[in-house]
Amino acid sequence: MKKPQTFIKEAILSVFILIGLIFPCTTVAGNPETLAVLSFNINADKNLDYIKKGISTMLYSRLTWPEKVVVVPPRKMASLEAGLKEFSGTELVHETAAKTGSRYVLHGTITSLAGAFSIDAKVFDTDEKQYMAFFEQSKNSDDLIKKVDRIAAAINNKVFNRTTVTWEEMEQEKQKQLNALKNQNPENLMQMPTGWQPEEKVGWKVWKYLF
Repeated sequence: MKKPQTFIKEAILSVFILIGLIFPCTTVAGNPETLAVLSFNINADKNLDYIKKGISTMLYSRLTWPEKVVVVPPRKMASLEAGLKEFSGTELVHETAAKTGSRYVLHGTITSLAGAFSIDAKVFDTDEKQYMAFFEQSKNSDDLIKKVDRIAAAINNKVFNRTTVTWEEMEQEKQKQLNALKNQNPENLMQMPTGWQPEEKVGWKVWKYLF
């Protein structure tokens, strides 16, 4: 005859087994998202391939988030892109996503003009058929790394809900700008150019408007 303590232990064990059968997902961590970073297009009057390679490596390190976001390694992407030259636009995005098993694809362009740079980047959500755009400007090549870092921070926050040190610095900078504006006259406020907070003003866009 079993002791009362034995019955209690068996009953408790049965309850845990039953809970595990009914709610199996509660004890299993979710799969991380996968992001593929395509090489940025470079519009410049001189060879800036070193910048292209540096940006790919930088975005890989900035956007990788252990157990949350897996970024396809730059070497694998370089090998893959050699066979994707015939594709462009949405076809390029879809082919990249299919070949890498990625839900998200990041693609962008860097334009150089008179020593300054503009950085345009888009993160495509191939499941939802939509994208989010990001933009930064750099006065010179020395400032380019910082601007790319800011774009990575914005992508981390806006797309993957991740807060980084760079993003916190950007938010503090934005708050200082807002506080300074509060002390100005209304007519001065109206002279402020629009889009000085591009990350907040640009949201998810419908896929059909991409190209």
